[in-house]
Amino acid sequence: MQDHCPICEGSGLRVVQQPDGHRFAQPCECRLLRRAARNLQQARIPRRYELCSLDSYETVHKSANESIKAALRTARRFADGFPIETEGKGLLFTGSSGLGKTHLSVSILKSLITDRGATGVFWEHKELLDNLRAIYSLRTAGAEDKLLKSVITCDLLVLDDLGDITPSDWSWDTTSYILNSRYNENRSTIITTNLANEPRAAASSSDPNDRFAEARRAVARETLGDRIGERMRSRLQEMCVVVEMQGEDFRQRVKRASFA
Repeated sequence: MQDHCPICEGSGLRVVQQPDGHRFAQPCECRLLRRAARNLQQARIPRRYELCSLDSYETVHKSANESIKAALRTARRFADGFPIETEGKGLLFTGSSGLGKTHLSVSILKSLITDRGATGVFWEHKELLDNLRAIYSLRTAGAEDKLLKSVITCDLLVLDDLGDITPSDWSWDTTSYILNSRYNENRSTIITTNLANEPRAAASSSDPNDRFAEARRAVARETLGDRIGERMRSRLQEMCVVVEMQGEDFRQRVKRASFA
């Protein structure tokens, strides 16, 4: 049973009268709110990020630098300009762990669902592929197509931790199919990755006994293109505005777990 609305009296439509006397019906605000609540519930936002918003993203702390503040400004511009000004473009947040890439991405998703009536879904890249692989192995009729359709046709897809898996032909063929399909349909995608978009310099170590120095240098040399292939990285450059975030792990410096 629907809650009683004093404006539309439960019909879901309200009558609007223009200055010239012309009257027409349009969806009532209660109907729009119910649709937004339903879309938000279907967006798969992880519980850890349910309370995230652009207003709650912190840029005033010792480990924050100009790239963190610039990322927030870009996120706000995207949310404010969607869908007309964004024209199907998305965002590619790059940077090491703990900088708030997922926070910003989820905040945009929530904002567009609640304020613009958009449809959207959050998927961690590995989890999405694991689900598709499981469905395929079980040969559940129509389930794979249904999942792919939901990912490809929503207004906004947030794909978290791209490149955080061991590459395989199947995984990248599937990822490429999803991204290319969204690109061809002019639908926005927001992507986060811990890999650098371009090669970055590794911190040097003067300690001759530092056993992990070479491993750090190898990680620093690996880029998103190394992991997903330059062809797909080039497509992402067409699809998304690259937002490079730098700095120390905010969670380690500011948000360490405590019972106090």
